[in-house]
Amino acid sequence: MIISHSRRFIFVKTRKTASTSLERAMIPQLGPRDIWTPMSLPAVEGQNYYSAWPPDWLTARWPRYRDWAGKDSALHYRYFYDHMPIARIARMMPPKAFTGYTKFCFDRNPWDFVVSLYFYMRRKGDVAKWDFDRFLHEIPVPQNWQLYTRDGKVIVDRVFRYEDLQSSLKEIASFADIDFAGLTHDKRSYRPDAGYRSHYSQSSRDYVAEKWKPTIDLLGYDF
Repeated sequence: MIISHSRRFIFVKTRKTASTSLERAMIPQLGPRDIWTPMSLPAVEGQNYYSAWPPDWLTARWPRYRDWAGKDSALHYRYFYDHMPIARIARMMPPKAFTGYTKFCFDRNPWDFVVSLYFYMRRKGDVAKWDFDRFLHEIPVPQNWQLYTRDGKVIVDRVFRYEDLQSSLKEIASFADIDFAGLTHDKRSYRPDAGYRSHYSQSSRDYVAEKWKPTIDLLGYDF
């Protein structure tokens, strides 16, 4: 998650959309007042992502307190975190700045997204022995839609398609004044192949179509 006061943009970090790679490309070009959240593997320290208010400081610096209080605690004054919804970012910013900055993110074909997340979690060991259908129906799979909407309405200026990454970078570079020449893909595929259709039965295909309908309608995806 990035809030750039120097370049007047907000980058909402969505899941499985090369967002970590995009952050790594942008952060070295940002200013001392800009905000970004920490990253791991390899580690990147966050900047200006929490205030000196004790609940903010404790949440950022003490994992046990964070687990107890939660990242979305009402006690927070100014605390930003990875995959933070734009609606919560709005509550942490002056209204004039939030309205005036360009807000953008990426999303991905939902059928492809779910397969990508499945293999990522298998690699981590969370669902190592599960088949895909069990994962799809028993794990509460997060949706990026919830990160860039409020009350069901999109409140970012641009939702780019992950599949159009290269052409989208040209537009982002023009309004954010960012050079993406050194972009690398940090979490390149954990999957045995790039395809996703073979993992679906008709029922699981229909399940994703129903659950991800707002994303599919917004960005024009099909199976």
